[in-house]
Amino acid sequence: MANQTELNSREKTLGENVIIIALITVLMASFLYYFFKQEQRFTEVGFDAVARNFSSSVMAVRAQWFMDGQPDEVVLKEKDQPTLVLKVNNKGWIDFSGEKDSCQKIWQTLMATDLSFLNQPIVVVEIKNELQGNIKNICRYSLSSGESFDYQIETGKVTAVEIKN
Repeated sequence: MANQTELNSREKTLGENVIIIALITVLMASFLYYFFKQEQRFTEVGFDAVARNFSSSVMAVRAQWFMDGQPDEVVLKEKDQPTLVLKVNNKGWIDFSGEKDSCQKIWQTLMATDLSFLNQPIVVVEIKNELQGNIKNICRYSLSSGESFDYQIETGKVTAVEIKN
């Protein structure tokens, strides 16, 4: 009789363990499913914050340009930071046109970081549109997951993050 009771107790313990492991597995699978489902949204929101930061840096450079009397270059001096000399166009927008990798230089000057976001490289494309004799230079900053924003050099406009799937 004692052996029968002990055997039933072991079976009960084994059955309880299997149920607990199955329950934990289901909970973990649910968590991972919802995490990866929301991962794209995390990227979108984060890259949108990067675009807004980029835009505010562009506006800060232009404000400095106005305060300095609209020179050809804006000199930024910050405490404990090296002095930066930024080329601007005749409207006060940061502009390295005519130089190699001008859009990369704009990014690195304004953001003070390399071209990456959440371990994803940021692809930089320089677009030159000519419409009715007006040349529009645009820097497009994109992630491989489809998010992108543009910086229009002539107007200083930074577009909102676009998502292309």
